[in-house]
Amino acid sequence: MSSVEIFTIIASMVGGLALFMLGMDTMSNSLSALAGGALNRLLGTITKNKFFAFLFGAVITGIVQSSSAITVLSVGLVNSGIIELSKAVGLIIGANLGTTATAWILSLNALDGEELFLTILKPSSFSPFLAIFSIFITMFSKSEKKKNVASVLLGFSVMMIGMNLMSSAVSPLKELPAIKNILISFNNPILGFLFALCFALIIQSSDAVIGIVQAFALSMTITYGMALPLILGAQVGTCITALLSSLETSNNGKRTALLNLYYNFVKTLPVLIIFYFLNKASALSFIDNRVGGIGIPVMHSMVNIIAIVIWLPLSDVLVTLVNLSIPLSAAEKEEQANRLTMLDDNLLGNPEVAIDQTDKAVIILSETVEDTYLSIIDIYKNPDVKEKIPMLIERIFRFRDQIDSYLTELSMKELGSTERAHLNLLNSANIAFGRMGKVAKRLFDLSDTIASSSYRLTGEDLKQNHILAGSIYEIMQLTISDFKTRSNAVSQSIRYYREEIMELSNIVKRNYIKRIHDEDLDRSNSTLYTDVCNIEERLIDYCDMIAEALIRYSKETNQYNASVNGNDKKIRAQVHEAFKDKFEAL
Repeated sequence: MSSVEIFTIIASMVGGLALFMLGMDTMSNSLSALAGGALNRLLGTITKNKFFAFLFGAVITGIVQSSSAITVLSVGLVNSGIIELSKAVGLIIGANLGTTATAWILSLNALDGEELFLTILKPSSFSPFLAIFSIFITMFSKSEKKKNVASVLLGFSVMMIGMNLMSSAVSPLKELPAIKNILISFNNPILGFLFALCFALIIQSSDAVIGIVQAFALSMTITYGMALPLILGAQVGTCITALLSSLETSNNGKRTALLNLYYNFVKTLPVLIIFYFLNKASALSFIDNRVGGIGIPVMHSMVNIIAIVIWLPLSDVLVTLVNLSIPLSAAEKEEQANRLTMLDDNLLGNPEVAIDQTDKAVIILSETVEDTYLSIIDIYKNPDVKEKIPMLIERIFRFRDQIDSYLTELSMKELGSTERAHLNLLNSANIAFGRMGKVAKRLFDLSDTIASSSYRLTGEDLKQNHILAGSIYEIMQLTISDFKTRSNAVSQSIRYYREEIMELSNIVKRNYIKRIHDEDLDRSNSTLYTDVCNIEERLIDYCDMIAEALIRYSKETNQYNASVNGNDKKIRAQVHEAFKDKFEAL
């Protein structure tokens, strides 16, 4: 064979591999584009148990034709807090099974027969027609969805054409002594395993490596003894994609990538070790048989099915092993408490998912505000809570700023009317809760001033202010509950709550002034007490701000129900009745 012929064969092999990988990548990306944010959203809802996650991971990977895409997505989802690591293990195990679908599709090229039907059924036969059909759709269709469907079909066609090109290119090599010697060397399972591992590391695709093995198997004598270690090595080598994607993530993302690596090691190494010793002992009669086109997907599937039976029930062991490898440090615990990890920049490409994550972040902010204000109310009865209040106030401002920055990024994305309304609601709520944080800080500062002044509040002073503060806290709770559930029950009644709070506050302040005069007390700093009451009243303004945003959101999304509260007079009477005990206590 001349040097020109050898060069032509190598060029054809490289070109076939390039087409194969391009087709696979195009098909995967186009399917993801068709799903849009729904794929991330669906993955994020798999929270019931690891078995549902496994089934979902297997089905989605079988459709998308890329286990790397799902494992990389799992890294992002765990990193952003959408799913937990214990749920990601099911997705990863399912993705490893789903990726066997590629080998089964490629095995159709091994169909043998003279009948027209069998010839048409081969992907290598119908792929050119499918490709030209896809190109026509892409050229003449104005629908983005149809173009994505065409890209999926085109990607599949290019992948099959590349597979056929590789198979045709290697056919003349079967008589070369050098090639025979290389193939014979793969009878050593360790050498074959390491070769496939390194090759998969370079091209970052186990499907491509297995596809090459299938291309060789169609044209040359590849035995079971050669093929199995190559399949095993490719599955470990492809873990590099998830590992690389985790470099810029938090430890949670790194744990997910490591989980994928550990699973592929425990899945393949025992099989390799057993196979090595059985191969040495020549105990397997089929080892030297030609694998053919169908034998490779059979082995690929069997390895994964055996691993599923063993490791899906024992997945907690893998999670424990990962957590031991990257333990949760004190610094990381503090970071998770003080940072909204679900606001991951990697999710900004899917605005729907990013908005859902921002919603969760604002809810956490609201709960932090609620906890802070409750601690401030208790500060005079329980001085120990004073130590944690500065940390809670600082957390409020940090959360507010982080959410504000994320919302700014999201506002520049192309959003539908529903997503834009949701974004506006979150922005209003974030501003309101941030201002509540400022009120909390002011109240906390005043508590120090009052404690260090020349007079002390009497028990009756504290009691009456506690009634006012507690009433405001209850309305804050109702408002936050409304925000969480997107209900308008309290929002449409907020004006009545405001009236009751204003009246309650006026009585508390009047009673305080009256006690000063009746008891002839010298309280030169008496304005501090009324300042506290006035500042507490501001919280109702911000509850009102959230209520208005909720009503506006429900109208923009056609969810507004004007009759949810029934008759206004009846509701006003109900609110007044709810405050009756509080007025009597004054």
